[in-house]
Amino acid sequence: MTLITGWPLEISLEAIMRGEGMDLQAVRSRKPALVAAAERALVEGLPLIHPAAILREVGVKEHRHNRILLENGEALTGPLVADHLGGAQRLVAVVCTIGPALETEVSRLLNEDPPYALALDGLGNAAVETLSQEICSHIGGQILTSGQTASTPLSPGIPDWPVEIGQREIFSLLNPSKAGIRLTTGGMMVPKKSVSFVVGIGPAMSQTGLCLICSLKETCRYQHA
Repeated sequence: MTLITGWPLEISLEAIMRGEGMDLQAVRSRKPALVAAAERALVEGLPLIHPAAILREVGVKEHRHNRILLENGEALTGPLVADHLGGAQRLVAVVCTIGPALETEVSRLLNEDPPYALALDGLGNAAVETLSQEICSHIGGQILTSGQTASTPLSPGIPDWPVEIGQREIFSLLNPSKAGIRLTTGGMMVPKKSVSFVVGIGPAMSQTGLCLICSLKETCRYQHA
């Protein structure tokens, strides 16, 4: 099990606006005050971000119908998991967070300065997304010379892998409390700006874009496909 802290993150103004559910170019001319709030968040909010991630690699014992049995006796379940991670010889389970400080500040400012609070929240969304992407790149880099490949990361909450099932399966493989993360009885992570996922490692892993398996793929404005 590996704990990583203090990961440097590069976050753009465009990523913050996207984290708010907005397009920078569309907003810049119509609502410059929102862009100004995002620019302020980029400067003042970064000290509130404290990245941490915990990773564990586990060998795959057996692939069964709708189940992946792991060498430590745990399992990942569901048709999507079994299909997407089919052929994996190892799995890397990851939980990462940017800590609670930023979301605490967002809650404090929500009534006092809503535009700025929204911008800080967008910064948090961008930061945790960037952190998860950096961790995935880190995993890919580690196997670069091994002749194997890493799958697209799979997170609970997508179709056929509900949060209440997937989160507990991932948390059973890790000790996320070391990264300051806990799971509620409803399967939600605290701090909220946290992400969990698994990556399969094998000779020819699936690189399916997650937008293609998301239940919102027909209506989402922000898919990157």
